[in-house]
Amino acid sequence: MLFTKTAALKLSLAALLLVGATASKAEAAGISWFKNLDKASEVANKTNQPMMIEFWADWCAACKVMEEDIYSDPKLIAAVNARVVPVRIHFDLQKDMVRRYNVPAIPYLVFTDSNGTELMHHRGTLDAGTLTALVKAFPTDVSHLNRLDLVLQENKNDFEGLVAMGRELRAAAFFESSNRYYGKAIKQDDAKKDPAKRELILLDMGLNFLELQEGRQATEIFERCLKEFPQSSNKPDFLLNLAQSYILSEQKVKARKSLISLIEGFPQSEASRKAEVLMKAL
Repeated sequence: MLFTKTAALKLSLAALLLVGATASKAEAAGISWFKNLDKASEVANKTNQPMMIEFWADWCAACKVMEEDIYSDPKLIAAVNARVVPVRIHFDLQKDMVRRYNVPAIPYLVFTDSNGTELMHHRGTLDAGTLTALVKAFPTDVSHLNRLDLVLQENKNDFEGLVAMGRELRAAAFFESSNRYYGKAIKQDDAKKDPAKRELILLDMGLNFLELQEGRQATEIFERCLKEFPQSSNKPDFLLNLAQSYILSEQKVKARKSLISLIEGFPQSEASRKAEVLMKAL
């Protein structure tokens, strides 16, 4: 059978309308929440997707705002249904889950790998745009995190597993979770006996704290780096990062002292050039 151009055009338009109608129905249906974490995890593991767990309750006014004004947003619905496995846990009726994730109040969101291990959390409400952006920022395939998670479930003190998990989470911008694993790794004998390994872990931990705008914790890390590794090739970076930590902590005198030490001690380094820029801003 031969089709005219007009007939072909009509078929194309019909196909587009069908796709649009299907998408509209999916949006109208809203977010496809699971109510059971184990069942959600089974689905997530088949596709290596992360999970988004919301803790809520009928009496929670903020939860109702989220339901009516946020979870009804078409762009958010599309992002959630396409990229994560959404789970809704009742705060009053599923206390085992509340204890598992240390939920202090609701609404409370937890993003996890496919096994249910926390990657990050947020307490309180979020607007639709922010939550949509957060969902889209998550990797749709967390298979590598899943594998590392299973290694650590077998042995929670596996040094290489802890370091690898910290590294992967940092690369995915899960800075707080990254430091949780690095913090466990730094306590292992492997880190205590090997200065090179310990130095790299501490450097990443300090950078994570800077990303989190945690000046005090970052200061402690980089002061420790300078004390433990005074001859390290990373010393210019230690001094620069320490100055940034002092700035976050509003300790400008100490920041200036650290920058001067860097500029005078390592004048040809890239860190020194960055230090000169920071000095002008102080």
